Amino acid sequence: MKRLFIAVDIELPKPFQALTQQLHHELRNDEIVWVKSGLQHLTLRFLGETPDAKIEPIANALSIIANETHPFELQLDKMGVFGSKYAPTTLWYGFSEFSLFTNLFKKLEKELFQIGFQENYGNFVPHITVGRIKKVDNKKRFWETIEKLQPQFSQTIPVSQLKLIQSKLNSDGPEYRTIMNYEL
Repeated sequence: MKRLFIAVDIELPKPFQALTQQLHHELRNDEIVWVKSGLQHLTLRFLGETPDAKIEPIANALSIIANETHPFELQLDKMGVFGSKYAPTTLWYGFSEFSLFTNLFKKLEKELFQIGFQENYGNFVPHITVGRIKKVDNKKRFWETIEKLQPQFSQTIPVSQLKLIQSKLNSDGPEYRTIMNYEL
């Protein structure tokens, strides 16, 4: 069994790197585990614990989808928080418009269902995780900071490759290993 997900590698554009540094500073009193540079990605589908026997069918499905999909771009232009106003859990960067990525997700879902994966019933919100929130010291200040630092800019993110990635959770954070790359 391997803990797997399918993603697009992301290198945060410089304005978003600067925004992340500003968030580090502004939210320094809160307990947030910041995602290390180089580990950031745009997840297309989390697969979870996957039997080794399913890896080849997943690889075949990704190969077919990649061959049928042209590269495209997304405009990274917003920041959001998962969880509730009272218990935020995840700080992320995202996209106002992501229909091409949703189409890719739908193609993948169809293939994964045929392989034996359950359908993903949650809202599909393409995002790049910036930090995992453990504890917020002052919720009013936290939300004022999020509102104040909303990006007033956008940056192009190319989507030209999918990766099948193995994730191992360690005490000092996740470790990722690319199993296969698929060029669109």
